[in-house]
Amino acid sequence: MQTEDGTSAAILRAAERLFAERGFEVSLREIGRSAGQRNNSAVQYHFGTRDRLIEALYAYRMVPINRRRLALIEEACADGRKLDLEQIIDLGIQPLAEHVLAHRGSSSYARFVARLVLSGDSLVPTGRDFTEGLRLLSVLSKDVMPELTEEREFLLALFTATAMANLELRCEDRSFTDEQAREVLAELRTAAIAMITAPRAG
Repeated sequence: MQTEDGTSAAILRAAERLFAERGFEVSLREIGRSAGQRNNSAVQYHFGTRDRLIEALYAYRMVPINRRRLALIEEACADGRKLDLEQIIDLGIQPLAEHVLAHRGSSSYARFVARLVLSGDSLVPTGRDFTEGLRLLSVLSKDVMPELTEEREFLLALFTATAMANLELRCEDRSFTDEQAREVLAELRTAAIAMITAPRAG
């Protein structure tokens, strides 16, 4: 029999997969069934509402990814040198890329994030535990490139999220190798640098 914590984790993984595959109209009851719960109210018992479930899912995945990004930023800035845009792009991509490659077939987080970004939902959490790493990268980017606009940053985030979602999907195919995945990531890096450095229209 699962412990309470094990049940919560099973619900989170089921919600992540169903939200990623079908969007946010999936019923809480269906999520519970997919997690192996016979009680129709299992999701409400553990998480309350759909919004709380989404917040918990972010905490489940985003907190460790954010910690990894903060550690990489600290390491990169340890000698006091100013980072260039290529390094900043790498720091933006690497933590989620590591997650995707380490959880082949067992995580739908990148696709969940892409769905949420595209939905225009306002549930993306803020605060040091969740997005401090991304906030610091934005500060570092504008220090190197003061003309960088919020719209360009948003477009870069949207492009990266959807590209990572596609990579995660491709990684479910066992014939798609880690070497091929790294080639995709190299192309993503090149495209992201081109996007952020392209001249403004007009």
